[in-house]
Amino acid sequence: MGTHGFEDDDFEFDKPHWNKKEMDEQIRRFREAMRGDDSRSQTPSTAALEELVLYCLETEKFDDALNFANLLLESMPYSGEAWQKKGITLSALGRYAEALEALDHALALDPADVETHINRAWALDGLERYDEAMETIEQSLMYEADNEEALFMKATLLERYEKYDEAIKLFQYLLHSERLAKDAWYELGYCYDFLGQPDKALEAYNKHIDMHPYNYNAWYNCGVVYSKQEQYYQAVECYDMAIAIKEDFASAWYNRGNAYASLHRIKEAIESYQEALKHEPNDVPTLYNLGNAYQEIGEFLTAIELYTRALRQDAKYADAYFARGSCYDALEQYQSALIDYNTALEMNPTYADLWYAKADLLYNTDKVEESFKCYRRALELNPKDHECWFDFGDTALHLGNIPAAIYAFQQVIALAPEWAEGYYALAKIYAAEDRIDDAAKLLATALKLEPKMESVYEVDFMMFLSDDKVRRLIHAVMRLLA
Repeated sequence: MGTHGFEDDDFEFDKPHWNKKEMDEQIRRFREAMRGDDSRSQTPSTAALEELVLYCLETEKFDDALNFANLLLESMPYSGEAWQKKGITLSALGRYAEALEALDHALALDPADVETHINRAWALDGLERYDEAMETIEQSLMYEADNEEALFMKATLLERYEKYDEAIKLFQYLLHSERLAKDAWYELGYCYDFLGQPDKALEAYNKHIDMHPYNYNAWYNCGVVYSKQEQYYQAVECYDMAIAIKEDFASAWYNRGNAYASLHRIKEAIESYQEALKHEPNDVPTLYNLGNAYQEIGEFLTAIELYTRALRQDAKYADAYFARGSCYDALEQYQSALIDYNTALEMNPTYADLWYAKADLLYNTDKVEESFKCYRRALELNPKDHECWFDFGDTALHLGNIPAAIYAFQQVIALAPEWAEGYYALAKIYAAEDRIDDAAKLLATALKLEPKMESVYEVDFMMFLSDDKVRRLIHAVMRLLA
């Protein structure tokens, strides 16, 4: 969900049509006066201050808005409306606790002011004090049951509580509102997305975009919905629109990189991640995914550097240790790889793929008994991994544990019946045990699945079978294939 923020439609008061050039000139003159010795004599009138606060809020000149709001309060210290304006300004600056204090001043002066209640709820929302925010909104609705801003805030709080069906009903009711329809469409898109209704989500976001085509958050959210549906080309188009509107939108660059990575267009993914890092140079997920992209194209040293940068920002990021270890492994820097794998396992001891990677490394460095234990641990955590079962079986053979090898290859066949390697490996064991007919059946199945094996299997089996047994095996296989 995008920020409900402080855009034009979020203020709880009417705004005049501004003369932008004239208002900007007033602000410029005031800034110059504040730097001089006669700043007090240059203070605008009360009426002018009220307009300047509203104008600065609309144009997101929040620091100026706060200066004008404070001057207004010096002139009107007992004005609930002046305190309300200060509260709204402080919320816009993200200073929610101070905003709440100002809005409470406003309510002390005018306890029944609905607009102040609503803005107080926004401040409480910013402080994540949702229950109090809901109490405040319910109180405002007691004064004005059909107040659209209060209903919108209530729907927003229902989103916070993940009561999306209830929120949808209120947002749908607000679609008739001239002021809030476009924001209601936006929030409906979020609700439908969360409920797993992507078509409705996209329809709602597009309705919002028709009314507010330059909302980069809406384009971005459309891209997120398309990405979840694995419609990556459409996602990229949406991220591109978001970036065209807001060039420094790091999240859009990041998700654009993810979409291109999913399309295996690694060059474009790298360019997108690099652009994201220009705007958020220490963002851990971006550093990590950029490392993944370089790892995929075999640039392991660059990937290691990026994973290391990510770990400087988040020393508890187990995936980065795992990924960096994989790069060290690929470079045959096994000691460094093992250190990273062990570090990652300390953080996440139930990560099956990590145990599998560590097992492979130990096997490749002739620590076969240790690797056998790691394969077994990986399979305890993920018993459906047929490749791990295969490597476990191969390791069991290396250790002379024939029953374990047989069981492992049987699991491979059960989990991956279309994969020839399981049948072939088990056929070797049966042939070595003089179970020629059983071996032939398995070998025949392997050859049907992978005909290329036919050119090599005879030589392969001759490595450990007598000539007589090889002839019997070939004859039985040919008979089965015929």
